[in-house]
Amino acid sequence: MLKKFIVICALMALLALSFVLVRKTKTASDEITEPQEEVNEVKETPIPEQVFSFNKDNLQENCTIDDGQFCTVEKAVKCTLNPDFADCAKSDLPKFIFMQDPSVERPTEMNYKIVDRKSIGNNSVEIYTESTCNGNWFGLCQGTIIYVLGQKPENVWYLKDIYAIE
Repeated sequence: MLKKFIVICALMALLALSFVLVRKTKTASDEITEPQEEVNEVKETPIPEQVFSFNKDNLQENCTIDDGQFCTVEKAVKCTLNPDFADCAKSDLPKFIFMQDPSVERPTEMNYKIVDRKSIGNNSVEIYTESTCNGNWFGLCQGTIIYVLGQKPENVWYLKDIYAIE
């Protein structure tokens, strides 16, 4: 009888120890979380209502609106019109914007209106525009054009990609 009592007590102690260990494991795994990405609070400029118009022959170096995101889109448009424009040399833009080839039908005039801005996470933003131009340029200057912007650690916006939706 004493043997049975000792075996039952040992089994109960083992069971209690198991519960304690399981509980500690769950608590430790709850504390291990993915590192949170640092979110930079950026005061967003409201989307402008105006239509921006640019001509290859009279481009200004200064941006029309003092907003990093909108200025990045404006620089991309200016460099699309004239890749030799002085401000383009110091811009972080995709290489295809600077492509010089006789088969590329580069526009000389471009108009756009910003219609939406969406945060897509990972310090990236999409700027939606309704655009018109007097060229083809890979189909990236007529209709709804989306500029995908990224943000560098020093809070500087740059153009990651451009695409069109029909």
